[in-house]
Amino acid sequence: MRRFTNRLWLLALGFWLLALGSCSTNKNASSIRNLSANHIIREVERNQFEFDNFETKFNVKVKGDNNIGLKGQMRMQNDSIIWISLSLKVGIEVGRMMITEDSVKFINRSNRTYFSESVESFRSSGIQEFWSSGILDLLQNLLVGNDINFKEKYKATIEDNNYKLTSNKNTFLVTPKTFKVKRQQATVNGQQATVGIDYDNFQEVNGKLLPTKIIVDAGDIFNLNIEIDYSEIKVGEELEFPFNISKKYNKIKI
Repeated sequence: MRRFTNRLWLLALGFWLLALGSCSTNKNASSIRNLSANHIIREVERNQFEFDNFETKFNVKVKGDNNIGLKGQMRMQNDSIIWISLSLKVGIEVGRMMITEDSVKFINRSNRTYFSESVESFRSSGIQEFWSSGILDLLQNLLVGNDINFKEKYKATIEDNNYKLTSNKNTFLVTPKTFKVKRQQATVNGQQATVGIDYDNFQEVNGKLLPTKIIVDAGDIFNLNIEIDYSEIKVGEELEFPFNISKKYNKIKI
């Protein structure tokens, strides 16, 4: 049980690692028209996935020092809440997470513990490079494949039939036909390590393309690889976000 509990906390960390995404020789292809970085960025922003309420089921695999596979449900209200329930393959819930603009909460049912912390406490804990007051917006964008940081100055090139946008810290690969981000990579820890996020299996949902497979490679930092596959996607429906913590559960700090 202790080993499974450790894996569950590892999976919670894995979801947070999506937030890190914010923080070779070029091969020109004559079939792709050269565009400026600003032009590409405008097209990416125009093709972003938009939603008020979003719900999906998913399977997740985490590979690292310990491997784990779970299924779950995710619900999001734009600019307000991310709610995630994690279950065993047989349907027994083992964890529940909720992220708002000012707090991060997680219940670990396998050992009856929970944590509930303000975003500010994460910023003051020495990992402020990864956590900021905009963590909710950041994660929501990452979870639907939208761009997250085009505030820096970017250089545009063409690589392997994709547009490549490069800044001092971030690299984006953008598909020319759809102007969807297919990969983003960020340097962290003083550019000594990278976190990469790949998007695949795009489907049209509510008139916009949405990636239904997300792969996070954080091997340089945490020796983790996370693969998330969405199914049964719904948008625009009324959602509930139940999050009740039993008095029998013990609060912990991370």
